[in-house]
Amino acid sequence: MLFLMKPRRLNTPAAWLGLTICSVALGQDPEATTQPARKGVADTPVTAGFLVLEGVYNSELMAPWDIFHHTIFHTNPGMRVLTVGREAGEVRTFEGLILNVQFALEDAPEIDVLIVPSAVNNMDTDLDDERLIRWISERGRSARYVLSLCDGAFLLAEAGLLDGRRCTTFPGDIAAFRRRFDGLTVVEGVSFVADGPAITGVGGARSYDPALYLVERLYGENAARGVARGMVLDWDDEKIRHLALRGADRPACYLPGDRVDSGVTVEDADGRPVRLADVIASRPDAKAIVLAILGGAEAQPVAARGGLWCEDSFSEIANLRHLRLRYGPQGVLFVGVLCPPVHHERRYGYDEGAFRSRPGQEPVYQRNRRRFVEACRQLDARVGLPFDVVLFDPRLALLTPADSAAPSWQGRFKWFEDDQTYGTPTTWVLTPALNIPGPPFCRNVYESEGRKLRYRPDDLSGLLDRVIAP
Repeated sequence: MLFLMKPRRLNTPAAWLGLTICSVALGQDPEATTQPARKGVADTPVTAGFLVLEGVYNSELMAPWDIFHHTIFHTNPGMRVLTVGREAGEVRTFEGLILNVQFALEDAPEIDVLIVPSAVNNMDTDLDDERLIRWISERGRSARYVLSLCDGAFLLAEAGLLDGRRCTTFPGDIAAFRRRFDGLTVVEGVSFVADGPAITGVGGARSYDPALYLVERLYGENAARGVARGMVLDWDDEKIRHLALRGADRPACYLPGDRVDSGVTVEDADGRPVRLADVIASRPDAKAIVLAILGGAEAQPVAARGGLWCEDSFSEIANLRHLRLRYGPQGVLFVGVLCPPVHHERRYGYDEGAFRSRPGQEPVYQRNRRRFVEACRQLDARVGLPFDVVLFDPRLALLTPADSAAPSWQGRFKWFEDDQTYGTPTTWVLTPALNIPGPPFCRNVYESEGRKLRYRPDDLSGLLDRVIAP
């Protein structure tokens, strides 16, 4: 281990306005204009229209269909579900089921939620059907929400409905999606992305997730959990890896699709500034970077176990060790950034106010910083920290919101949904170009009462596999 010392789009305007349940144009964020409908409030059902094309996949069609249909048992009124195709009549699914589509494109009634399940030709000939793409564009822009499953995202993108929004698609087709729609911000390693009114899911068995998310947005948590129970599903959106941007304003933190600021600076063991970009550049063979921000060592061990002031960070080391053994030989660089207990210094053997409130040249700061680094060295000698490079963030700048005088990157590694005081441990996966392919892995709580584990090593593996794939 090194303790480092130095395409085309159609933009047809919408001509149709929706039902009384506050339909809005897709270019707006419905959360900014209306409150989600609650049980007994709406006097007209929300109409969910499924675009059913030849070769539609059973899972992407039937999972959201079942979820939306079952709302009638948990809210009044529930959703009205219907099917639309190029023409009315029989359509054969990819798996061989024969379906009877209710409406042709031009005859379809008003739609509040447009659902586009994946079909076998979504990546090729469907994209060249101008009649189809124009209909998706017009109906999608007048709908309250649009939802795609798997490669249905290709049709939404071709219709211009994902412009300026973050999105995802079937993991195996992300490369093709990016090639065709190179201006879009594509998120990896999630079940679905909800960016305002546009919801895109990876499909397959995960097709239930975005549908339940939308039920919760429309009717509330109790209705979503009730539908899930009826389907023998365990619905808890905190345990389902996703990205949901609901408001008009984007969070200040880094988001998937962003590139990490080249000025991000931490320190080496001697207190010298080190730019993260320079660390990555010094490893030109790295195929991906795992950046783990952890609570570092106690000056005087007082906690029940571990030697790190953040015991959740200590528990996370086992995950990181497992990942490093697996991915280190495949060219993944593991960088650990250790942070002192800046809010509770005395509790862990440091002087009160030693780190954040003292200027760097003051003896109190320098003395405590040296104690922190030495304690981390001793901890590494005892337990073996699973990193190729160890750096230090004595002021917790990576996870502390910036003030007006702070550099632009300060605090941007603190995820906007993370309500922990410190935000440790937080692990980011980065590309060698410092791009961010997916949300960070954070909010695992191992030690507190009522522990919550929101990700597993396999979740990191899934994202790493896609980043390092040839």
